[in-house]
Amino acid sequence: MQEVIDEPIEVWASFSPLPTCASQPVTKPRVAGNRVMPLLFRWRGKKYQVKKLNLVHRERDGEDIVYYFNVSDAANYFKLAFSTRRMSWRLSEWYAP
Repeated sequence: MQEVIDEPIEVWASFSPLPTCASQPVTKPRVAGNRVMPLLFRWRGKKYQVKKLNLVHRERDGEDIVYYFNVSDAANYFKLAFSTRRMSWRLSEWYAP
């Protein structure tokens, strides 16, 4: 069962630093590629621990870039959206078995 949710959520995430190279310094931060990893989120008063990152992709929405993290816990699949313009998280979709 797939359900479109589109609700704001609280997310605890890990922001890992980019590796640096003396010959090519990093000038742009990246969001995807395990640089930002949602670890836990709260939706409708319940906490969900992210067990697996399944897919990361991004889409442009006007001036905004939205990163989508398809994650799973022990029983469900979720699509989390991170807006770089608003610097906020939303639960976009929920997939239950």
